Amino acid sequence: MIKLQRSAKPGFLDHAKVIELTDKFIQTQDSVWNHQEIKRNLLSSSYEKCAYCECLLTEESKYMEVEHFRDKKHNPLLVVIWNNLLPACKRCNGKKGTHDVDVEPIVNPYDDDPSDHLYSKNYRLKPKTTEGSNTIDSLSLNDRERLVMARFDIGEKVQELVGTASERLESFINQPSMIRRNKLVDIVENLLKESQRRSEYAACTASVLIGDNEFQNIISEMKRLRLWDSSLDALYNEADSIKL
Repeated sequence: MIKLQRSAKPGFLDHAKVIELTDKFIQTQDSVWNHQEIKRNLLSSSYEKCAYCECLLTEESKYMEVEHFRDKKHNPLLVVIWNNLLPACKRCNGKKGTHDVDVEPIVNPYDDDPSDHLYSKNYRLKPKTTEGSNTIDSLSLNDRERLVMARFDIGEKVQELVGTASERLESFINQPSMIRRNKLVDIVENLLKESQRRSEYAACTASVLIGDNEFQNIISEMKRLRLWDSSLDALYNEADSIKL
């Protein structure tokens, strides 16, 4: 889970439309929030990922649902209030169900910084706060088959690439050349790019990469050799800001 910035409310969702759709829901229980503009704006605000688990919602096997942070059962008047809507995968939306966030608060990635409430250890999310614990439990964010194994695969790939980067660094130190320099910079840059907000499971990737001692040693050596530049620094800072 990463911190998200809410996009502007769709133009059609003015005060009159909110009242109209809310009344319709109360009378018919229709899914009045299933509007293309609502879905499109929510999806763009989350980098096309589930706001909770960060799976990519544009993959063929995935399906985006409009999630109500304050659930419909307890808060029928909020069914189309923009600040109450999030993009979620079917699994997270189903797991959360009618969980009452006013009774047992959970993390809202649009309002809260997840890193204040959660940390990552052994590809599992651990709580720092009661809100963090409620979030993990209500959304099953440590489901082994669905999420822990996906994070494990990411971590293994990151560590494999860090090992390759370390080999390229040693090769450059032993026999400096522009080709060896470029191969080193390219792999480090690509690792950092996979740890940006837009990437699937970005918080996991960033946590593994930034917390890897071998990668930190590579950075130190690249700085010593003056191979580290402002563009790499910007990528690193973004990754560092979303790690758990």
